[in-house]
Amino acid sequence: MRPFTLFTVSALLFSLSWGNPQCYVEGYGDLIVSADENSLVLKDGTRFAYHTDSSKASWDEKINNADLAVQLSQRYDAGGYDTPPPYLFDPGRLRYQPFFQSLYGKDKQSVEKNLVRINWPTMKGSIKLPVSKIDGVDKKLYAIGQEIAKLPKSDRIWAEGATTYAYRVIKDTDRLSMHSFGIAIDLAPAKTQYWKDENPSETAHIGYKNTMPLSIVRIFEKHGFIWGGRWYHYDTMHFEYRPELFAPSCTLKGK
Repeated sequence: MRPFTLFTVSALLFSLSWGNPQCYVEGYGDLIVSADENSLVLKDGTRFAYHTDSSKASWDEKINNADLAVQLSQRYDAGGYDTPPPYLFDPGRLRYQPFFQSLYGKDKQSVEKNLVRINWPTMKGSIKLPVSKIDGVDKKLYAIGQEIAKLPKSDRIWAEGATTYAYRVIKDTDRLSMHSFGIAIDLAPAKTQYWKDENPSETAHIGYKNTMPLSIVRIFEKHGFIWGGRWYHYDTMHFEYRPELFAPSCTLKGK
């Protein structure tokens, strides 16, 4: 299986407005009561404005202060990876933090009330990983592990070194990591690549690197997890549960 090698990316910003509010309803089911171009309402009654001033903000402002519209502003394309992501194309990396806090827990204590431990396969057996039970994330990640366990050894080894829940901010930012909500997993940290390894700026032109097999990526995407290897700011060990980005209204299949 051919992984990506080094690429130099200098394409213009890919920022297509694929954001349809219905993606949230389709993705999260009964956790979302309603969504339109004005607001989104959660099952618990929490209401968020759909658009804010950040829709017209600079890149740095968007990455640090996205709203629900910005969160869907770049379409996530599952499947192959024939070309590296264009400049500043990070579908799913632009996140509206209050939305995830309302779904999975507003603080460390409330998140941990919804964590359960699942068995994750290793080359020598299995380990226990803490994962959120909200929206069945635990069941989905368990199913992913069972499918990975059936892959050839050369691919299966990439599921080693798995880590999930850790309540923390992303390095050099004030933003909570998706690991803080128990909905993300990192694999094979010693063998994967991260855009910030050489400490470039957020808007620097960087070359793409990846060695994660597509066989692993496809299994995660099948169950509603996006892959950080589809970002210009690549994080190839990283997968996170983002069903709104696989909803029919937010994919080419739904167009």
